[in-house]
Amino acid sequence: MEYIVTKNEIQAIDNCTIEKVGIPQAVLMERAAIAVAEEIEKLNPSKGRVLIAVDGGNNGGDGLATARILLEDGYPVDIYYVGGLAEVSVQFELQKNILTSVGYRLRKAIPNKDYVVVVDGIFGVGLSRAIEGTQKKAIESLNQLHGIKVAIDIPSGLDATTGEVLGTAFRADYTVTFGLKKLGMFFAKGIDCCGEIICKHIGFPNAAIQSVKPKIFSYELQDLDKLPKRFNNSNKGSYGKVAVVAGSKNMSGAAFLCSKAAYSTGVGLVKIYTHESNRVVLQSQLPEAIMMTYDDYEGALACVEDVVKWASVIVVGPGLGVDSTSERMLYELMLNSEVPLVIDADALNILSTNMTMLKTCSVPIVMTPHMMEMSRLIGKSVDEIAHDRFNIARRFAKEYEVSLVLKDAKSIVTNGGDRTYINLAGNNGMSTGGCGDVLAGIIAGMLAGGLDLFEAAQIGTYVHCLAGDAAAGKKGKYAMLASDIISSLGEIMRDS
Repeated sequence: MEYIVTKNEIQAIDNCTIEKVGIPQAVLMERAAIAVAEEIEKLNPSKGRVLIAVDGGNNGGDGLATARILLEDGYPVDIYYVGGLAEVSVQFELQKNILTSVGYRLRKAIPNKDYVVVVDGIFGVGLSRAIEGTQKKAIESLNQLHGIKVAIDIPSGLDATTGEVLGTAFRADYTVTFGLKKLGMFFAKGIDCCGEIICKHIGFPNAAIQSVKPKIFSYELQDLDKLPKRFNNSNKGSYGKVAVVAGSKNMSGAAFLCSKAAYSTGVGLVKIYTHESNRVVLQSQLPEAIMMTYDDYEGALACVEDVVKWASVIVVGPGLGVDSTSERMLYELMLNSEVPLVIDADALNILSTNMTMLKTCSVPIVMTPHMMEMSRLIGKSVDEIAHDRFNIARRFAKEYEVSLVLKDAKSIVTNGGDRTYINLAGNNGMSTGGCGDVLAGIIAGMLAGGLDLFEAAQIGTYVHCLAGDAAAGKKGKYAMLASDIISSLGEIMRDS
């Protein structure tokens, strides 16, 4: 597990490290500079020319210290001092004096030279105003240069909490960030401005981090030990029974993807409840699944009656449609089920017209809306949600007592409590039809395997995106399909 921090949280951690723990700021700055210099040297082993742009704050101090280390290692380095701040920090002045004492001068303009690496050390995580004037022109000029772009801690101009651009922003190929990743790196413009994020530990002690109690966390590969366990003395009844209520007339794809994903996470039995028109296709595509079908209103209610008697977990919604029959099926499931529900896709759209149904349901629920579905559920625009997604998601989950997976380029999972999971795995190749159906099946599989609601939603989301990364590695991001994610699940879950 790793924490992902806001601007205020990382500043509090930094202050605690310096003022309470007693590690001098100059020591942290030297460690940060060493970390950046190491990454630049990996990117530029032939020792091509480096440009480092700085201004008079502590981020600029990091840049000056980085320049000194590279110069000592034999790199040709030009330092461009923007000079847009009325007052400079103590640490910047210290680093400037060190460079001056060894005979190096700062430049007041960008030299007309070719650079292998261009480094941004102008602003750090503390920026809270729009960039204007000389500093804006400097950043825009840096963006026009050729060479590998490297940002120190965070690209200048990026809000460290929201990912919004404050006037303008440096566009990095690599961002070397310190101690912990910042939340703004994964939302709005942050995803594209940061490039590849390299997190380097510079000495923030665990005591300082824990004193701040960051509220947002993500998983790492070692967290796969949270997956449901399997036992030698077991049978198909040992790993749960997932009912998939999905697929309207001649719409079999979502039901197939959801059901196969559930089976691929280790579920003992999957039973598909779908329209009769889907029977032949689904039986040929997934012969392992049990099936019960309907072709009229009474048949649909008979399916619901069977679901609540048979299943240990129910997925409802993928490809279900939003007609009166699917509405009644959903409402009957919510009123009569005694096992956890995963509510997805069309079931969410049905609920958006009658949210009081959520409060009448007494079983544990995972809801998996993407941003547009969330917009329908709460009556806010996608932009409004994007600007305040964490608070909106927490309030919703708390009000309706559900675990909420809010799907986006970086999905978040909350049960309304203090801690929120953010998923950092995955890639843009997963922006294709059917991926949400696969996720619903995976989460159901985690629930059937015995995980609690919140943990099943978290680890299910993580595994889904790890499998997406594996699929992209094999097929490429342009060509991968939702079914390729299912094919990669075994690779991700093999050693658990």
